[in-house]
Amino acid sequence: MVKRSKVPDFERMAREAGYRIIGIEQLRSNRWLITLSDSDQHTVLVLAQARSLIGSADVQDLWELVRLRNPATGILLALDGSFTPAAHHTCAELRDRRLHLCTSLPPAAPSTVEESSACNVLASSR
Repeated sequence: MVKRSKVPDFERMAREAGYRIIGIEQLRSNRWLITLSDSDQHTVLVLAQARSLIGSADVQDLWELVRLRNPATGILLALDGSFTPAAHHTCAELRDRRLHLCTSLPPAAPSTVEESSACNVLASSR
């Protein structure tokens, strides 16, 4: 994986997807917690990871954050990476419809997120 020289442009990413940024916390050099608000003022937590493979421990970390903060949606965002089979399995086992594994930030339209199945991997259109 190529090392990133700067923080991803989360503001642009969120704006293009139709969200408003409430806050950004850098948890590690390659991990951020982004709190967003959608058009209906629902809170969306995004745990963004800049690694080539995202595993089950990352899914569990997102689940804990979702349980503690109780947002409408929790997204584990793989920046230039993908999810391991164990990550998909863990997400399915948790059976929390708020959890979504994504490779790009889904649109903020409420019907888009609600209609997607839990733990659905949204392929990047780029």
